[in-house]
Amino acid sequence: MPRRANEDDGEPRLPRLDRATMPPARTASTLLLLYAGPDGELQIPLTVRNAALRAHAGEVSLPGGAAEEQDASREATALRETHEEIGVDPAAVTVLGALDDIWIPVSNFELRPFVGAAEARPLLEPQTDEVALIVELPVRDLLREGAIGDEIVHGPGWTLRVGGYRAGGQLVWGATARALAMLATVLQQLAADG
Repeated sequence: MPRRANEDDGEPRLPRLDRATMPPARTASTLLLLYAGPDGELQIPLTVRNAALRAHAGEVSLPGGAAEEQDASREATALRETHEEIGVDPAAVTVLGALDDIWIPVSNFELRPFVGAAEARPLLEPQTDEVALIVELPVRDLLREGAIGDEIVHGPGWTLRVGGYRAGGQLVWGATARALAMLATVLQQLAADG
């Protein structure tokens, strides 16, 4: 749970949200899409959400969103949303598996991150109503020593100290940082197992 940036100054902690007291979480999915960039290094596309959006405006996220009735599965949601947000053809993605679900208290979503791969770098086209910018994150940046830094995040009436990554000058925190950290852990374990 993020802490208030000034909790050491005697300020009270932010209230903890108890999932048991909330309505059932809505389902959502996201895609961590791996592909080789122009230099051959693995990349993951991230989106900077349009500042005019109602929820998570201006934040960095993975392509994804809420499940819709026509989605056959959580995986289908991730592929549909990735196509809608950044133009990646679902047929060009091989889904490799899923990471652990992440509960997002502020919006009450249960997010399932899927990991997928594309044989070549896809043409990335942001759907500008939702996506202001696409940032490509080199996977090596997730694996380097000290990849997660201590960051301060401000919002209307609150300040938090969070763990986060930096990508293309943008702060990546919250559920997106958790999904990236899970992927980094899996990749490190695969490398250790050789």
